[in-house]
Amino acid sequence: MKATLLIQNARIRPLDDKIREAESIAVIGDRILAVGMNGDLAGLAGPDTRVLDLSGRVVLPGFIDAHQHFSTFSQFPLQLNLSPSKVDTIAKMLDSIASETKHLPPGEWIRGRGYDHTKIKDGRLPSRAELDAVSPLHPVVLVHVSAHGAIVNSEALRRGRLDVKTPDPVGGKYVRFPGTGELTGELVGMAAFNFYSENMSGGRMVVPPFERPIRKKALIEAAKILNKVGITGVHDASVAPSYITSYHDACRDNLLTLRVNMLIPYQWLSDLERIGLVGNWGNEWARSTGVKIVIDGAIAGCTAALKDGYSHNPEDHGLLYIADQGEIDQLVRRAHIMGYQACLHANGDLAIEMALDAIEKAQTDDPRPDPRHRIEHCTMVNESILRRMRSLGVIATPFASYLWQHSEKLVPYYGLKRAEAMFAHKSFLDSGVKVAGASDHPAGLLPPLLGVQSMVTRKIPSGVVVGAEQKISVEEAFKMYTRYAAYASFEEKIKGSLSPGHLADMVVLDRDPWKTKPEEIGEISVEMTILGGRIVYP
Repeated sequence: MKATLLIQNARIRPLDDKIREAESIAVIGDRILAVGMNGDLAGLAGPDTRVLDLSGRVVLPGFIDAHQHFSTFSQFPLQLNLSPSKVDTIAKMLDSIASETKHLPPGEWIRGRGYDHTKIKDGRLPSRAELDAVSPLHPVVLVHVSAHGAIVNSEALRRGRLDVKTPDPVGGKYVRFPGTGELTGELVGMAAFNFYSENMSGGRMVVPPFERPIRKKALIEAAKILNKVGITGVHDASVAPSYITSYHDACRDNLLTLRVNMLIPYQWLSDLERIGLVGNWGNEWARSTGVKIVIDGAIAGCTAALKDGYSHNPEDHGLLYIADQGEIDQLVRRAHIMGYQACLHANGDLAIEMALDAIEKAQTDDPRPDPRHRIEHCTMVNESILRRMRSLGVIATPFASYLWQHSEKLVPYYGLKRAEAMFAHKSFLDSGVKVAGASDHPAGLLPPLLGVQSMVTRKIPSGVVVGAEQKISVEEAFKMYTRYAAYASFEEKIKGSLSPGHLADMVVLDRDPWKTKPEEIGEISVEMTILGGRIVYP
């Protein structure tokens, strides 16, 4: 039996406890046949074998991002880029919208993503009047970088039939002018999700979805961007039915250069129950192991549900999107019985405790072997929470690089002590809690190497270390983006390490992260990404 691909003269770090280092990998089809030294595997080369001489470059398992919003990101090229690096003033934001009105017929939606008013020169949101002035005939919806908020103009409010009489939804609010109660155009929490998100609105959103062929093409193109940073797999943390279809379309035609685990929003749980689609379905390209349940808001958006309130406003305890513990209990139990992981978005300690209460009740009432329920983000933990997570076998998917990205707001919002304890990768490991690497991209920063750097150094862009006690080793950081992320979707037997029999998903780096200054790991270049034995980048 001869290999279809033979990698030689590499510095291979398999992240397999039985194989510390190697020089060569033999691949047959999409699977790893053998891992060893050059001489040991040379005989596996045949006349049709593709041989890659990597001249000492480093090979790691392909990176798996255990919590990001890939389908959402795929839509970004179809919308205005309002990120602070692109648009740093309100004037520029308004100019972008005004320019868009010239290219679209009146009545067509203008969509923008990624604004963060705390990072632009004006330090405020654009007003409804300002949006109306540049776009009186086109409905405008601009979504915050966290995705937990949006700004809309008057035409958009009219399309949504929202006015002064509209009550706030549970878990959200329509920001209003004092005195009159008129809507400012700012939507928070579920008010925003109900307006623009198919995932969170249960398909009842105001903003229409993109057409099916457009969605398929967007996924294919977006996957190439992830391949450039070494990503071969993602857990897409909120996938509505339209994108289940689009993943099917892309995979059917063998055009998606990414493996996807889809977390289905709980708003669609009744549909899963009705058709009897039990958890952990699909194949190595597209599968679904989890049901996503959002309990609270965002760390960066100042809406996480906290027991002790925010440092800059102690009376503010954040937002609970689902405030009724009984409702959370029922949702988790239903997902649990259907064989899904309950994947509970919980940032604040209040929300995390509610999530654990529901998981504990489900497992007590209906014991299930190895359910691997998850707490997404799991930002603010304490010893009690860690003990309960370990006891229940709950997986954490904390932000890898949020400390680097949002350092300027964490201490003002939460105080130094809580900021230092956030993204508690070391505490999770020390407590025996399974923890996977996650970016939350596009709300978070994409590159896994930057995530590794942040977890290893705990340094913010100024060079200051925040929470030194949460530093972890380079080895553990890479395992979070590989082995532990595979475990988080029940796939540790087929990927996450460069082991014989595993999928041949690999990333080639120009430098060895173990021998690079920790603060420079994010600067390492990805030279090649291999998916199922096939080079997908460059």
